[in-house]
Amino acid sequence: MGTASDLPLHAALGIARPAVFATVGGGGKTTVLFALAAEWEAAGGHDGVGGLTVLTTTTKMTIPAEGRQLPLAIGRDAAFRAGALDDIRLRGRASAVVGSGRGDRERVLGVDPAWPRSAVDAGLASLVGVEADGSRGRPFKAPGVHEPVLPDGVDVVVAVIGAGVLGRPLDERAVHRPEIVAQIAGAAIGDEITPELAAKVLMSPEGGRKEVLESAEFVVLVSNAGRNPEASRALASEIEGRVVLWDAASGLLDALG
Repeated sequence: MGTASDLPLHAALGIARPAVFATVGGGGKTTVLFALAAEWEAAGGHDGVGGLTVLTTTTKMTIPAEGRQLPLAIGRDAAFRAGALDDIRLRGRASAVVGSGRGDRERVLGVDPAWPRSAVDAGLASLVGVEADGSRGRPFKAPGVHEPVLPDGVDVVVAVIGAGVLGRPLDERAVHRPEIVAQIAGAAIGDEITPELAAKVLMSPEGGRKEVLESAEFVVLVSNAGRNPEASRALASEIEGRVVLWDAASGLLDALG
């Protein structure tokens, strides 16, 4: 495997316009979405191809403090959202947040899974990033029966795991739905979350790869990798395919596979 620490995050993840991509898995999904928007804003709004970057969700998504300056297009009516995005683009903005409504705690309510692809196909945006499940802030999870809610025609699916969970006990303090994680991994509640255990869940069609079609690229992103670099690299060595080790605070970024 080679490394590519000088790549921008979108290139390391294999995301190129026009595209629909989704984040699933543990804590860090929202941070990844808004970091990508900030990356494209800093680069002049795009990566060589024009068009609006839209962040949305098919479930619920909390807008972090660093993302609250982005314009919003919030409404149940698709025609209203289309008009709002046209206005945002005409005002010279490069990114926007879209939702069907507003919830509590700065949360945006989800759009229909068909909307992201239709927005790209209609030219409303050249890139739509979708948070497609929740983890209640835990760094590691397995999906429930109703999860994930992947957008139609998704091009890239990014499964996120927080590096800090490696080495911790498999329990509800560190893991969302630990009983499902244990079942997939053939482990018991309280067992150590080793790189091997985490990789088994991330790569499982009942875990990180659930509902991911062969037509979509699948990437594992280890967030906060700078806080646990040795275990992060051990996890990457257990994954078949593309793995990105990323740390928002330190800027650490390695793309492997």
